[in-house]
Amino acid sequence: MKTIFSITLLLFSLIGFSQEKLVEKLTVNGIDFKVIETVSPNNKEEKLYEVQKVLNDSVLSKIEIIKSYKNDLEDYNSTFKMIDSVFTFKITLKKKDQTLYAINRVFISPKGNLVKGLEYDNLTVDMPDENTYPAQFEGGVVKLRQWVQTNLDAQKLLLLSPMGNLKLSLEIDVDEKGTAILRNVTGSDQPKVKAEMERIVKKMPKWIPAREKNKKVVSKFHIPVNVIGID
Repeated sequence: MKTIFSITLLLFSLIGFSQEKLVEKLTVNGIDFKVIETVSPNNKEEKLYEVQKVLNDSVLSKIEIIKSYKNDLEDYNSTFKMIDSVFTFKITLKKKDQTLYAINRVFISPKGNLVKGLEYDNLTVDMPDENTYPAQFEGGVVKLRQWVQTNLDAQKLLLLSPMGNLKLSLEIDVDEKGTAILRNVTGSDQPKVKAEMERIVKKMPKWIPAREKNKKVVSKFHIPVNVIGID
């Protein structure tokens, strides 16, 4: 009887200390995703969401988002819902003198990766529209600039610049299918420079298309490109 009692007590203990709760589970293009509600390992007063990419219940990657916390200065709350396969979190941050709002989104990229939205943690005095957002490049603006710098032919461009450097701005449209289209290049009027920029933009991977009022729309971007020669 003692052995049975000990095993029962151990199982009860494990169940009692379980800190995870399944909020949402879905499959997109054959890939499984979960949203888990849990507690921050660093602060038991802070609740978290975990957006997980999973395979046979093993977590391949995840993005953590604060669900709630409260202290003497502020009260933070986030509510979750799925909107057209976009993990959408409506944020309310109450301070003593004002209330701020945001919508944090986690997208599924064309490759099946989890991507934080460009507007992540962008707090404003008005609640943003949950069905409106710009086109998203996987990895955000920093990764976009890195991708352009990595893929352009810098030596070719420097040969076209008598000053030894170029400061360009690419004006692109991202269409309803996520395809980037070069609209204009400023900083140089040389046809060969524009041809190189067109080559880069055509090579660019697919974006997640923009939405306005839950309808896919064209989104416009400006991408600075600096090419500097080093003697």
